[in-house]
Amino acid sequence: MPDYYMHVTKIDEAGYDAALYGLAHNKKQTVDKMPAVAAKLADKDGGHNKFLESITVWLDVRAPRYWWQEAHTFRLSTKQSESTMHTLTGELLAVDMADDAAVRAFLERNFEPDACSLPTLQAIYEAAKNNDIIGVKKRLPEGFLQTRLWCMSYKTLRNIILQRRSHRLPHWKEFIRQTLEQLNHPELLPGLLSKNR
Repeated sequence: MPDYYMHVTKIDEAGYDAALYGLAHNKKQTVDKMPAVAAKLADKDGGHNKFLESITVWLDVRAPRYWWQEAHTFRLSTKQSESTMHTLTGELLAVDMADDAAVRAFLERNFEPDACSLPTLQAIYEAAKNNDIIGVKKRLPEGFLQTRLWCMSYKTLRNIILQRRSHRLPHWKEFIRQTLEQLNHPELLPGLLSKNR
């Protein structure tokens, strides 16, 4: 079992038919011929694959804070996240800190393995109990798992794959693998391991 956490669920995907319709305008051909044209143009940058900008995917991603810091590099997208203040503190304050099983379960749900010590969790708990949101945020380890809805175009996803598929942080390969397995049109994107596509 890996010592890191990454989970991706595709929530929605849209725009493929509209993207092909726009591509048909560009090529002065009928839409029914566009899947083959799209397959040929998908890996050609420099404006040839701009139709990828019209295909949008919404991914629900649960990953640690340190990975999310890197994900912010990709700005042609939007993210909506669960609130640290409301989600984490509310759930934490409901935990009986004297119940070892409940504390362990909380740690397993909310942090990567070995990411949060019991003294750190106790300090976060005390800050939450005192409604000290700055104290909570200051003490929150980088291995805290946060879920965010990440909306992006296939074009942005293509850039992510090309830039991160051989990244030394293993979360990126796992993000790419899980995402490609769920997409309606992975043939339009580079693969995880291949050099060309």
